[in-house]
Amino acid sequence: MNLSDIAIDQELLPKLGLNPKQTEAVQYFSGPLLILAGAGTGKTKTLTSKIALLIASGVPPGRILAITFTNKAAQEMQQRVAKIVPYAGGMWIHTFHALGARMLRQHGRHIGIKPDFVIYDDDDQKKLITLSMTELGLEAEKNKAPMYLSIISRAKDDLLDAQSYLINAQASGDQSRLKAAQIYGLYQKKLSESGALDFGDLIVRTAELLKENDEVRAYFQENFQYILVDEYQDTNHAQYVLVKTLCAKHRNLCVVGDPDQSVYGWRGADIRNIMEFEKDFPDASTVVLEQNYRSTARILHAANEVIKHNRNRKPKDLWTKAGHGEEPAVLEYNNETDEARGILDRVKELTARGGLTYNDIAVFYRTNAQSRSFEEACRRARIPYRLIGSVRFYDRKEVKDVLAYLKLLVNPADMVSLLRVINVPARGVGKTAMERVMAYSRLKDIPLYQALLASDQVPDLTNTARRGIKEFLDLLEGIKSDLFSATPSAMLAQVLEKSGYWQMTEEEKDQQEALARQGNLQELVNAVKDFEEHCVKEGTPPTLHKYLEDVMLASQVDKLNTDTYALTLMTVHLAKGLEFPAVFLTGLEENLFPINSAHSDEEDLEEERRLAYVGMTRAKERLFLTWAGTRRIFGTTYPNLASRFIFESKIAARTTRHPGGEEEEELPAATRPPPALPRVGKGRRVMHPVHGPGRVVEQVGTGEFAKVTVVFDSGVRQTLMLKYAPLKPI
Repeated sequence: MNLSDIAIDQELLPKLGLNPKQTEAVQYFSGPLLILAGAGTGKTKTLTSKIALLIASGVPPGRILAITFTNKAAQEMQQRVAKIVPYAGGMWIHTFHALGARMLRQHGRHIGIKPDFVIYDDDDQKKLITLSMTELGLEAEKNKAPMYLSIISRAKDDLLDAQSYLINAQASGDQSRLKAAQIYGLYQKKLSESGALDFGDLIVRTAELLKENDEVRAYFQENFQYILVDEYQDTNHAQYVLVKTLCAKHRNLCVVGDPDQSVYGWRGADIRNIMEFEKDFPDASTVVLEQNYRSTARILHAANEVIKHNRNRKPKDLWTKAGHGEEPAVLEYNNETDEARGILDRVKELTARGGLTYNDIAVFYRTNAQSRSFEEACRRARIPYRLIGSVRFYDRKEVKDVLAYLKLLVNPADMVSLLRVINVPARGVGKTAMERVMAYSRLKDIPLYQALLASDQVPDLTNTARRGIKEFLDLLEGIKSDLFSATPSAMLAQVLEKSGYWQMTEEEKDQQEALARQGNLQELVNAVKDFEEHCVKEGTPPTLHKYLEDVMLASQVDKLNTDTYALTLMTVHLAKGLEFPAVFLTGLEENLFPINSAHSDEEDLEEERRLAYVGMTRAKERLFLTWAGTRRIFGTTYPNLASRFIFESKIAARTTRHPGGEEEEELPAATRPPPALPRVGKGRRVMHPVHGPGRVVEQVGTGEFAKVTVVFDSGVRQTLMLKYAPLKPI
């Protein structure tokens, strides 16, 4: 079917309840389309309506691919489409990683990937990198494993495999890059030996599959007549290449996003993908969604005032038909402790007299470390809270242990899972024994599991270790015999009983710890049963493979549970896609938010500003921007300057909290004259209230973007934004 010839279902279109711009986007069926969707402008409704209209107009559901960034968004989209057109089964609605996993399980054999591969999460990856470093004689640097994981992940985002990275490193002559290349190469080899893929591989290997196999590429290019990509501003280079490859034949690509909400540059997202979409597709149409359905007018005005300071953006101005609403407020506190207490006082007011519940309120912060003061304050005030982004349920030790057993049943070659549980519960196979088995596997160039099977040939193993290895192998083989006949929950029950893991928790000396672990294991049983019930509703078989894949690909906000009333605490990075009637955006201080502002370039500052914009536009009715005059970092108290984002917001309602606790309303921001920039050119002596006297050694930029570098007499060197720096010429 040629999509340009589709007869739009004119009966359905008016029933979708779309505004004129949404309607324009939804009924555009032929060729590339860029939908610039501002925060709260109904992009999910637009996307789901577009998919439903395509299906109602005759496009088979199985020929539509929609890509989202979280499983939760994918499920929500599936459900919304099904409510509009009940015959929507068979759509491909996935995250990028889930799409890659599905394509590789179906066709990965063409590039040497078996369909029973397991997916390694961050923790698994770090352990495999540590093993690689040890083998390379770099054990003393194992604390740098997270750094090397980041380097490898960014390389994969840029479609650089281990060999390509090595070539680049050799060309650069940089010794640190050469070391990273060594680790990358061995890490990738161990991934392959373990029958495992990491998150980057799910995209990179899929792109490789499409590049290397003409038949598979032609099949998917023909099959996907229409491709829709949500949150396009957050795609990396590998994802960009994957999308361009898949849409090459029909070219019916619809991308939805907002450059003003691009906040993941630090993990590989490339804002150029959306900024240059019209350059990639010169015949593309563009529709801008600006009518906001989430926030009040005053909140939108403040957010618009902040984001317009960014130069690298596509202009738009959010507006709403909703009322003006309450004026957003700026709250100043003495320190982080007062900030947490003061915010909770406001939370109590909002719930007592503002008609809100704890579920309606969120506290956002820039770094995870800031959560501590809020957690302590919540406990003291006896306010229930949920901490998003802390240790996930699936990252808890006992849960990961049991999942490792389940992974081994699916794929015995999984080295990381094997090393995790071969001696849990203890069965006499300690660290020394496993080092000897690993040395034997390297000597014979065989996978670790095969070395265990040949443990009789491994020199210097004790009889206790040999018995323990046999017990472990017999356990796995005994349970594995039911793999294709038993349900995942039945397999889990066997693992808990036959491995002795449940009994081990019962024998723990710390009763409270034992109860906590047993509670988590019981919750794991519930989770598996929920998965099975969901599969039954969808009409798909509930396999252990599928459950493990769902677990690995779940994001931290997918499981946001709002069943119990609790205040939400989270980093602002995790807030994307969420909304709350009341939001506190906290820690708005120079060098914290924006982070490291004294040493940031303009590109970094623009991403920080976008992050502030995202936080502000999560608020529906009430918005509070807070900052503390001093903050303790690594045990030392530092004075702070209010963040530039506070001044840029032009919020009039400001409250200053003095040491005695009294509050004083300041003059509205609009009535205060802007501070004059100090005349402090290069070479000028200046005075700073904290650092004392010093000399300006460099000045860059002009006007409100001017920065000066000062070497103070104390020896401290600081780069400061002249607009905000409390410098006086002397």
